[in-house]
Amino acid sequence: MPVVGILFIIGLALLAAAATFTVERLVPAKKRQEHNDVVGFVYAVIGVIYAVLLGLVVITTWSTLEEARANTYTECDSLIWLDWYAYSLPQPQHTEIEDLLKQYTREVITVEWPELAHQGSSPEAWSTYQELHKLIAVQRPTTAADVAQYQLAVDAADQLGAARRERLAQSGESVPPLLWVALILGGVITVGFAFFFGMKSTGVHALVMFSVTLLIGGLLLVIYEINYPFAGIKVGPEALQLALERMQELS
Repeated sequence: MPVVGILFIIGLALLAAAATFTVERLVPAKKRQEHNDVVGFVYAVIGVIYAVLLGLVVITTWSTLEEARANTYTECDSLIWLDWYAYSLPQPQHTEIEDLLKQYTREVITVEWPELAHQGSSPEAWSTYQELHKLIAVQRPTTAADVAQYQLAVDAADQLGAARRERLAQSGESVPPLLWVALILGGVITVGFAFFFGMKSTGVHALVMFSVTLLIGGLLLVIYEINYPFAGIKVGPEALQLALERMQELS
């Protein structure tokens, strides 16, 4: 999580706390205390609605992040299974498929992964995958055991392509702009409405304002950081690196 974002949220919380003393000078607490019952009821409704919205967005974005991470391990499993299939083939098919698998994995890790943060992809990785899929598809098994392995390899190649397409699609998944407007506007209203409460101690009121602002701002920052699965608090290429390590062990 970036330090700048954390400092910005703390700054907003301190600003809200300082604004409490300004509100006290403009409208003394004694006048505001007369409306505490009504303000409290309305604030409870606003708070519950906003808390539900904020919680749902946090859970949804976090689930998207975890799904994207799980999908990278599906891609990893497909690569490792295809490498095992290549290991069972005679030369030169063994070396050709194994080289393409390693080439694809390296291209995804070094070239494509940085592009995912900008919702991009690598044409080279896609071209290597297509070549790999064609090379597996043209195999001509003869025995029943070879036919069974060949079918599993074709399925694994299809699964690799599906996992890759899913990964590229997930790189662009984010909170819609309209929902961001609702989150920010709801946060401003929730914090702003708390100024209407009248408390005997201005210091306690300032502490409440600081805490509420810090909590809401912190959750919004978390949503921002996990908004895109491959940017901010992102899904890394650990699964693909694991696949590459396994391939090198089999070589």
